[in-house]
Amino acid sequence: MEQRLEYRIFTYSTYLKQRFGKRVFRVGLSTGIPCPHRIKTGGCIFCDPETFTGEYQSGGLNIQEQLQDAIPRIKKNCGNVALLAYFQDDTSTAGDIDILKRKYEQALSHPEVIGLVVSTRPDYVNDEVVELLSSFDVPVTIEIGMQSVHDKSLEYLNRGHTFDDTERAIEVCGKAGLEVGVHLIMGIPGETFEDMLATIKYISSNKFIKQVKFHNLVVYKNTKLAEMISSGEASIYEIPEYIETLAKLLPYLRGDIVISRLFTSNIRRSQIAIGKFEGNKTKWMNELRKYIYKNNIVQGSEVT
Repeated sequence: MEQRLEYRIFTYSTYLKQRFGKRVFRVGLSTGIPCPHRIKTGGCIFCDPETFTGEYQSGGLNIQEQLQDAIPRIKKNCGNVALLAYFQDDTSTAGDIDILKRKYEQALSHPEVIGLVVSTRPDYVNDEVVELLSSFDVPVTIEIGMQSVHDKSLEYLNRGHTFDDTERAIEVCGKAGLEVGVHLIMGIPGETFEDMLATIKYISSNKFIKQVKFHNLVVYKNTKLAEMISSGEASIYEIPEYIETLAKLLPYLRGDIVISRLFTSNIRRSQIAIGKFEGNKTKWMNELRKYIYKNNIVQGSEVT
């Protein structure tokens, strides 16, 4: 039998085919509104916006111009795919609600865009934002930066919110009928395997969480985390250790939860301050697949 990753875990590509019945690709967009947490406090210790903002997003283009720039590239590489408007950088629910409404509507007005994905912080999820997102007559996913269930870790990362804030945001979005996804960082300095397992078990127990994105912690130049790691204050996982840890956590993740990311995407190697990331995501995915099959790992197999 062919050893395909999607036979053992619920991949995002499988979900998209099931949900829409055709090939779908996310087109990254930006509201152009910087993260308020970064403006107020300097932001999360791992954050450098230059590492996650695309050229067409950082060039001051409006939503139509961003789409006009990005879609031809997607079509060239992926063929005739439908699109999800993906507001992915900074805090995409921050700012004046009328401005946000206009930007979301501009994205959804494109004839090839069939849904909306919005990434944000839990402390910028409120009734006004949820009401707006619920008003659109297309599938809407909200991705919430959860990172961990442990307040000690959130404080270490200088997230500027508590786990209670995250739990509240998940609940209000879930009750409104939005598809809820969460972002996690695996290997936060100071967290044990048991700490990470507690986060996974919480996700599996929460009926509103439908998607999860896993990230390996990447230390970029010009970040507070780079200073802390360089001084010997903490260390991070290399790829082999991350793969083993992630694989051992997957059996405790509810089987119907979509895994929409397994590794930090688009690592900009020239900006990495600490760590060796030999190979590429294709190689890492293959190593994860081999580890999963070698150890007979199946997502959700340990969920009771």
